[in-house]
Amino acid sequence: MIRLVERDRDKQRLLALCEKTPFGCKIASIATVYGFDKSFACFWLDTEEDVVYCLVDGAMLLSGTVLRGDAARAFLQMAGTREVLCAVRNAEAMGLVPTETGDVLKRVIQPGEPPSPPPPVSIRQIYTLLEENGMVEEFEPFYLDLSHKLRHQGALALTVPGEKGLKACGVVSSISESGAILSALAVSADSRRQGIGSQLVRRIERYFPGKTLYVFREQNKNKEFYKALGYTKVDTWVHTML
Repeated sequence: MIRLVERDRDKQRLLALCEKTPFGCKIASIATVYGFDKSFACFWLDTEEDVVYCLVDGAMLLSGTVLRGDAARAFLQMAGTREVLCAVRNAEAMGLVPTETGDVLKRVIQPGEPPSPPPPVSIRQIYTLLEENGMVEEFEPFYLDLSHKLRHQGALALTVPGEKGLKACGVVSSISESGAILSALAVSADSRRQGIGSQLVRRIERYFPGKTLYVFREQNKNKEFYKALGYTKVDTWVHTML
């Protein structure tokens, strides 16, 4: 049975289930930073399969393993889903045709003491560098989401300044009790092949001692880069439109 998460008991169960997967890390971060009472984010729990659903502005995230694919797909349509991000096994169970796919990578960070909070960053400069690398679309939703998460300790942004803007930037946009997701890493065209990207990843890792850092890597991009840093494949992500 798939039911809307409203009771405190269901909220706690949802958060506990989310700690088991990288997709759950995304969902738990949204729930923690924005809460369960916002009109743009809805959460459901399949009490029989332990599958978590999170719909944000028409985009559905799934965490867990779907067993009844036809019922799950019917629910997506009923909920008004326009696009889906989930594990490949769930896309196959629901008969969804991928529009994009890639590897989910992970690295377990050694325990220790995190460094002091990082200095403030310019979200405008981060956006500019990400835009130059074709990694973002509109500025306003990017700014509103990242600034809110940074204020509520639900994200991390580190930068490497240069003479004419940023040399590099890294953004962790999802943080849960046991995991975090490195969602964006960019190096300016004239600063590549200098080890700046690798050094920035290592700086980011130090802020998450004892946690698992995930990367949703795009297909055919940066495979050797993350392999050299010790990241291994844990799943396959699928993005599709309904």
